[in-house]
Amino acid sequence: MYFILELLKNDFFVCFTIIATVLYLLLTKNHGYWASRNVKFIRPLPLFGNSFSTAFSIAPAYKVQQEQYNSLKGQRYGGVWGFWKPKLLILDPQLIEHIMIKDFSYFTDREVNSDVETDPLSRHLVNQNGNDWKILRTKLTPVFSSGKLKTMIQQIMECSDACVELIAQKAAAGKPLEVREEMAGLTMDVIGSCAFGLNLNSMNDPNSKFKKIGKLVFAPSRAGKLRLAMRAHFGFLLKLFRWKRMPSEFGAFVINTVMGIVKYREENNFHRNDFIQLMMELRKEEEKQLKNGNISKIVMDDNTITSNAFVFLLAGYETTASTLGYVLYELSTNPEIQEKVYKEVEDVLKKHNGEITWEALNEMKYVEMVITETLRKHPPVIAVARQSVRPYKIPNSDLELPEGSVIVIPIYSIHHDPRYYPDPEKFEPERFSEENKHKLVKSTYLPFGDGPRICIGLRFARMEMKIAIAKLIMKYKFSLNSKTISPLQYSEKTIFLVPIGGIWVDFIPRTHNKDEK
Repeated sequence: MYFILELLKNDFFVCFTIIATVLYLLLTKNHGYWASRNVKFIRPLPLFGNSFSTAFSIAPAYKVQQEQYNSLKGQRYGGVWGFWKPKLLILDPQLIEHIMIKDFSYFTDREVNSDVETDPLSRHLVNQNGNDWKILRTKLTPVFSSGKLKTMIQQIMECSDACVELIAQKAAAGKPLEVREEMAGLTMDVIGSCAFGLNLNSMNDPNSKFKKIGKLVFAPSRAGKLRLAMRAHFGFLLKLFRWKRMPSEFGAFVINTVMGIVKYREENNFHRNDFIQLMMELRKEEEKQLKNGNISKIVMDDNTITSNAFVFLLAGYETTASTLGYVLYELSTNPEIQEKVYKEVEDVLKKHNGEITWEALNEMKYVEMVITETLRKHPPVIAVARQSVRPYKIPNSDLELPEGSVIVIPIYSIHHDPRYYPDPEKFEPERFSEENKHKLVKSTYLPFGDGPRICIGLRFARMEMKIAIAKLIMKYKFSLNSKTISPLQYSEKTIFLVPIGGIWVDFIPRTHNKDEK
């Protein structure tokens, strides 16, 4: 009793104890969430939940995901916390199929926290939810139809030819090339041409502003990774401190560029086969419908056009460049697979008089398998989250999730689970052959997501990658340079799979093709 009275005399100690206790209780009040629902969970930390090591770049995100996945193995799902927020990690492919496809109406939304006022480039398809997403998705889907994609083949081939020529100049000096960097230049130029109608020439221009924007958004950065975590869980702080995705001058540059293109085309009646043109045509149609009273507002306004052009730039730049880099890595380390790709491309092109056509691309089945296996082993996005729009009872369980619940699908871990992909670290394109497709477990291949919210540009990306691979392999053999750390090790400063030290490849000219254009 005497000890307690002495403590009470010390006001500072008492205040500190009270404040610390209250804070602890507030920061851990959700920690019984999954236990009360009889769900196995990963024990969280106060405030940080299970996000500390990823948000603060202590460990690579894929490795943390793999540890959680292994800890919950044998469960259909398990509880985790994104900082203070309880989330459900989904491990069962059948349940994934329900959430992404069969019961999609319950999980139409992404976990998004964006503010158009502080981020004018945020009103794009990836960020939209609810009916706004549905309307925009319906309007943009025809932009990626087979007919529209066919019109862009020539533009992609021109960019690929420029890439081959640039590699020839660099390879002639006998130095290895960092292929993720080289492919980033290619994919930026492709998006510049096919989305903006611009000849960016970022492959040759180290000061390209578009390329700087791409690097700013995707380059490994502790601060950038923390900003993403803050955006998902403490969006109000980003608004309060106006911590933006990129400096305001870059945002203004994108807006001015897109609006300048739109204005020029409208004033000069100029037409080009690219994404901006297609969105402008959608707006013209909306203006007619608004005039006739068929709709109450225009969806495809200046802000929406600019935002979606911007997201086409970012999505088409990094994910495609990264995948092409990993394709070259795998072909360099598996020469027998590389030769099979070369032989198929050579045979297909002979049938089509040396021309890369829509039909020729569709005949490159083994190239398709190589891309597919690359995306399995090195998925551009390691996880996807969905948010429930109404209460959802997990099939064959007693668990009911309230509205607003967030589920997380661990794409990387599922792709590397030996139950679904035996010897998962082995690069084996034949997993996806016509003869073996029946062995695949449904909803265990998710590099582009699945269901109605599957990546809208996946066919464009695959077409672009096929053209680039065909152009490169007809001119070069690829050999992994000793500068590459192999097996690959990934940076902890990003949520993406970014190899530490890069991927360095020697490009060896195929001498019997030296006279070919």
